[in-house]
Amino acid sequence: MTRRTMLALAAGAVMMVLPACSSNSPAAPTPTGPSQARITVTASAPLLAFSPRAGFAFRITVPATISEDAGVGANINFVRLQQMFRGVEVERSEISSADLVVATGSNRLNANATRNINLIYDVNDGRATSGILTFGFTDDRGTPQSVDFTVSY
Repeated sequence: MTRRTMLALAAGAVMMVLPACSSNSPAAPTPTGPSQARITVTASAPLLAFSPRAGFAFRITVPATISEDAGVGANINFVRLQQMFRGVEVERSEISSADLVVATGSNRLNANATRNINLIYDVNDGRATSGILTFGFTDDRGTPQSVDFTVSY
């Protein structure tokens, strides 16, 4: 093949590809259904005890119920406990997604599902009179969400 023939073939191939790249191409389908998960959290009164772990004075166990009712599942990324005394944070603890997997087998909240979990925090500051639980999620549409819940001791 001559150089001129090869150039003509290459130009023809480029012309065949260009229409597929035009703005007249159909758009990707828009997902239907809810745009994000709708997650609610409730918690029962915390159970207080002495911690069995070295280096910690107290154990706080918070029974929690997490529900999703929009039809979009989510992953639980973390559950943070801020220990509060007279409106000021005195200590902070966090359960990671990996901790949840180890403790409960999964960090997953399925669509239209409810999970009951016991959140266990080992802490040291005994002055706290309440706590703020912050649940961090990422739903299946990629939307990050957080839900706060206050518990009193």
